[in-house]
Amino acid sequence: MGASGHPRPTTPTTDTLAREGVVFESASPATPHTSYAITSLLTGKYMRPLLLQGAGADSDTWASLLRTYGYRTAAFFPPAVFFIDTERFAPMQDGQLGFEYVKVEFAEGEKRIRQVQHYLDGASTTPLFVWVHLFGPHEPYVAHPEYPFGSRDIDRYDSEIAATDATLGTIVERFRKARPNGVVIVTADHGEEFGEHGGRYHGTTVYEEQVRVPLIFSAPGTVPPRRVTEVVQSIDVLPTVLAALAIPRPPRVRGRDLSALIAGGAPSGPGLAHAETDEQVLLARGTLRLICARRAGACRLYDLARDPGQTRDAAPERPGELAKLRAELRELSASHGQYESRGLRAEGRGWPGALVRAIAGDGDAAPEVAALLDDVDLEIRRKAAEVLFDLRHPETASALELALARDEDPRVRQLAALALARLGREAPLAGELLENADETLRRLAALAFAEAGDARGEGTLIEWWRSDPVDFSRRRELLGAFAKLRSRAAISALLERLDDVRLRPHIARALAEIGDPAARPVLAAALSGERSHEARAALLEASIALGGGPELVAPLVRLLGVPDPLPNALEAAVRAGILAQVGGPSERAFERLAAHSGAAARLRVTVPKGGNGAGVRALVRARCEPASGSGEVLMTRAPPTQGARGELTVPQRDTHESVLEHAVRLEIPCTGEAREVHARAPASLGVRAGAPAELVVVATPSVIIEALALVPLADEIPPPPPEPFAQGPEVEPAPLGRHPTSP
Repeated sequence: MGASGHPRPTTPTTDTLAREGVVFESASPATPHTSYAITSLLTGKYMRPLLLQGAGADSDTWASLLRTYGYRTAAFFPPAVFFIDTERFAPMQDGQLGFEYVKVEFAEGEKRIRQVQHYLDGASTTPLFVWVHLFGPHEPYVAHPEYPFGSRDIDRYDSEIAATDATLGTIVERFRKARPNGVVIVTADHGEEFGEHGGRYHGTTVYEEQVRVPLIFSAPGTVPPRRVTEVVQSIDVLPTVLAALAIPRPPRVRGRDLSALIAGGAPSGPGLAHAETDEQVLLARGTLRLICARRAGACRLYDLARDPGQTRDAAPERPGELAKLRAELRELSASHGQYESRGLRAEGRGWPGALVRAIAGDGDAAPEVAALLDDVDLEIRRKAAEVLFDLRHPETASALELALARDEDPRVRQLAALALARLGREAPLAGELLENADETLRRLAALAFAEAGDARGEGTLIEWWRSDPVDFSRRRELLGAFAKLRSRAAISALLERLDDVRLRPHIARALAEIGDPAARPVLAAALSGERSHEARAALLEASIALGGGPELVAPLVRLLGVPDPLPNALEAAVRAGILAQVGGPSERAFERLAAHSGAAARLRVTVPKGGNGAGVRALVRARCEPASGSGEVLMTRAPPTQGARGELTVPQRDTHESVLEHAVRLEIPCTGEAREVHARAPASLGVRAGAPAELVVVATPSVIIEALALVPLADEIPPPPPEPFAQGPEVEPAPLGRHPTSP
């Protein structure tokens, strides 16, 4: 966003809304994943921890609440809103999030504009609430010709944002024409990572690039423009709107009313934001960001005022603030579900706070949960034993052994035995459960024994893997069990799920550990069409681990030539023994280059065939010692110049222009670690796809070259065609159990 300092002109509409409205500069979703972020926004709650408890699916939404007070409601969103953990969202999906009128379809641009216009044209004078979710800025990123920012992922992402902003502009214009006094609120479900913390896309971490989203309230003539620095959350939007409309706030809503901040009141404090993923949890206060790994309980503290890129852990320097924020996070995490009455347990009672934290994956809660094995409430004891199986914390073994020995309830004893078996402790009862009639106990027993290398439950695990639904984290555990067993019997079942983009990298790693070369052709074929950066790396590594070689040449050439080349692919080519086939020198020629470190070496390479005809890319893998200042590699067809002693040296930037204009110069970061860098070869270098090339390669003395290659530039792998989606009826009221106050 330009309003947030982005230099590209991607969001003129949003920037105008920001200038005219109230901008919250630090807003976060409850979870940086569409499904959880949207449902949290529309309910004013942290939905992920609620749904993990089996609670919250009956929550009121914006639409259901506003319909109660006479509003007509309409929603326009893609089916991808419920893409992950679909079974958890089934009640909300079936109830269409409480909206009367819905258009569930992958529609962007003019098509979505026409749909919204059609609805506005037919709407009466009754108050309206219209929600439009534009899905364009998601992978696969498509470059729009009218917004040509470049071919890299981040360029195409910006192009998607620009196209979405243009759509937003037209929708806002037509909405305000139909409803001149309407209020426009702009926000998003998550950010997007492009390697800032080693990952891609979203839903994986709670660092700023994934959890900071725009939040703008635009009501020209009603609310003066201003910018608010206090930390807020997307779940705050619903209670804020309800307060503005004088609609009573339901007691189950967790967000806070931002009305005072919108009206220009002084901040009440540093603000608060809480967000979580499967593996991480965030607590934000002011400029501080506490980020904890759930199971391990390890936390880092960042101060955005001093470290906006979140690269330096401030926890060792600020132990007092760390302890205070960790205590606050524990308290907040334990509160999830305390306002819910349905889906928790018998008689509507909630779980103890330690169990709530543990259900969400908080490993620090394990000792407190172990103490609940002595609780008088049977349901609490059962749940505690079940959760301790998942947490796998050794310090709970003594409490589990006591429960196994003396609890009168068979279920508690069975679950305690399984939790002990998973910790590697002796529990004969666990072995008996491998043949138990109860499917859940039988499966958990098979998992516990497989993780210890015991294959007696292998068939049960394969059947479990093939069933639906299975939680994503549980599938990852099953993959770990198959890898531990080196289960060749599971290979066909694993390959059946290779089309699951979230599971694909984990399946590839499991197949590598199983070690059967029979999976190589399938992995190579998957790599050829893979778009996910994480999955590309995992598929390549698995293929090499299984002995892959020639079948990797074509996909590797393509993935070295795409706008964002696969990291460390040259090193992988060396290990696979195919560097010469992907545009590198022969092994013998490369040995000559290594022997002439700091001097010049002549190499012959053959640029592979293919590409998009736009040119050739030069890639080098090299390392430079930290004390060296700077390092460079030069590739040229012209002879390099001689130094004072007759040695061949790297030409300087301000001399020998006739050489430099025909050369590729690559700067090597002097970090002590091998890095792969690349640059486009100038046309004057005279290299082309499918032809041999004679090169002179020179490196500064501080640089050690480990691999190099020339490959044809290639287009990014195109996305698959969209799957058919059956659109339901346009108007289908969601059951509310009550009636609007006006027609």
